[in-house]
Amino acid sequence: MTLLLSLVLAAAPLEVRVLEKAVPTQALLTAEKFTCDGKELPGTAIQVEVGPREVKAAGKLCVEVIAEGGDVGIAFSDVKRKYPGSIHVTLEGGLLRFINIVDVEAYLPSVVNAEANGSKPAALEAQAIVSRTFAVTAQRRHERAGFHLCDLAHCQLYRGGDVPAESVAAVKKTAGQVLLIGGIVLKPAYFHSSCGGHTSRAVDVFGEDAAGSAVSDVEKVGGPRCGGEDFAWSFEAEKVDFARALNVQPNGRALEPLNRDAGGRVLEVRVFGKRFSSGEFLSRVGRTFGWQAVRSMKFQVSETDTLIHLEGTGLGHGVGLCQLGARSLAEKGVDAKGIIQRYFPESQIKPLP
Repeated sequence: MTLLLSLVLAAAPLEVRVLEKAVPTQALLTAEKFTCDGKELPGTAIQVEVGPREVKAAGKLCVEVIAEGGDVGIAFSDVKRKYPGSIHVTLEGGLLRFINIVDVEAYLPSVVNAEANGSKPAALEAQAIVSRTFAVTAQRRHERAGFHLCDLAHCQLYRGGDVPAESVAAVKKTAGQVLLIGGIVLKPAYFHSSCGGHTSRAVDVFGEDAAGSAVSDVEKVGGPRCGGEDFAWSFEAEKVDFARALNVQPNGRALEPLNRDAGGRVLEVRVFGKRFSSGEFLSRVGRTFGWQAVRSMKFQVSETDTLIHLEGTGLGHGVGLCQLGARSLAEKGVDAKGIIQRYFPESQIKPLP
């Protein structure tokens, strides 16, 4: 990424779509100031709801309602959130659409808390650096939909304000710091829950050039750093159900791993004779059996006449920072720099140019 683009991304606030999965049709907003299509609305709390073609707010119809000043509150049903920056409310498909316009440093404490809550300070700081790098390089991730990032695991978990002091401190201590490959090149940085003993390269898993190498995460004594109760997993399904999930006929061998990377992850499979990329495979299986059914592509396969059985390790795509591995390193006294060097050996921690 060029220096000029780095400067532009660093200076620009993020546009984060929030509460998309809550499918809201009405909500109570609290803020210091409200505007309806640029005209100020009175009060510090207003009800917004879906109108025929526009948003209804304080008795007016608005193409866009903006709430700003202090932390903006959004409440409806059992949802109650506060967000730094401003909230822009429009209609989309008969629902309210909320876009949080927020500076990167104000955005990060919630992400660090949601992604690494309970970790030692060093792991929180490492998460802050990786998440900052991701945020400033992913601003075109949802460009077609008209915003930068979502608040889901597809991007980074983000829940707004009311964040513990430890996460705030981690962001402040690492303020402005990102990962630069060779100390000069800014590229995306990813993270996941558990690598299952070995990480993978983004170019192998996503077909994308990004920070991070394929590295072993196994201690000389004690096994994988991300080992624990959820390290190993298994999945079993009837072959006819499995074929239906992949939209193929259940003829021949149910599942054949075709390619694996250095970390042991399956990059391509053949299901009853049809090829699938790892991403498409996980998407189809997840929609049918649940998103935690096949937790990673690091697995072995066996089958009977009627059943398919997977035995795997890890959780997530395996690229970049292993969060459980980072937590383990922090508990052993490794600092944030040491954690970053473990998973991103080709990168250096530098202030964003």
